[in-house]
Amino acid sequence: MDKNKITPIIVFILLLIGMSIFPYIPLQLFHINLNNLSSKMKILYEFFCNIGFMIIVFMIYHKTIIKDFNNYKKNFKKNFKQAFSYYIIGFMIMIISNNLINIFFSGANANNEEAVRNLINIYPLYMFFSVSIYAPFIEEIIFRKSIKDCILVYDNNIFTKYLYIILSGLIFASLHVLGVTSSYLDYLYIIPYLALGIAFSSLYYKTDNIFSTISMHSFHNTIALIIYLLAGV
Repeated sequence: MDKNKITPIIVFILLLIGMSIFPYIPLQLFHINLNNLSSKMKILYEFFCNIGFMIIVFMIYHKTIIKDFNNYKKNFKKNFKQAFSYYIIGFMIMIISNNLINIFFSGANANNEEAVRNLINIYPLYMFFSVSIYAPFIEEIIFRKSIKDCILVYDNNIFTKYLYIILSGLIFASLHVLGVTSSYLDYLYIIPYLALGIAFSSLYYKTDNIFSTISMHSFHNTIALIIYLLAGV
């Protein structure tokens, strides 16, 4: 296969795996037993692992990141307004689908959200960094930029456009739900995440600027964090 076409796929797979296993690599290299660390040391270790992985991702995509940041900043109001218009549609569908699931499927649980809220209660400062900076940066680069590179490197037409938008949204949604389900009904919460994921992938396809989605992802998570801290919801 053409090297230029296979490389984005390899990069995506490595980043997807790395997002999960990167914190375990130093433990194996330096023979550290995580169970022997205090809670504060564990969270400090997690923080430095997050920073390390962000640096790796930045090094891989630094040209795109710098270019997109400068372009986004250059006309911030216009870019933010356009990004917000896509986000608000995805957010409204997310809220509606969440409410419908709660009404008609009372046995379903949003376990990912519950896990995040528990961590916010224990480590609010770290979670602010995690949900407002780390997650938007890493997830948008991998689920938007990296997947787009994998698909559109072959062709850029109406089919690949919607393949990218749906696949990006579906992978984004699935990885927020898979692994934290306690019953088959919990998989219904893929739908709200899918709404937001499709909104973000549509936005990135439209703008071709990764900071359009990073900014909205960060905005969404930060507002949700503030509301939870102030109102507990």
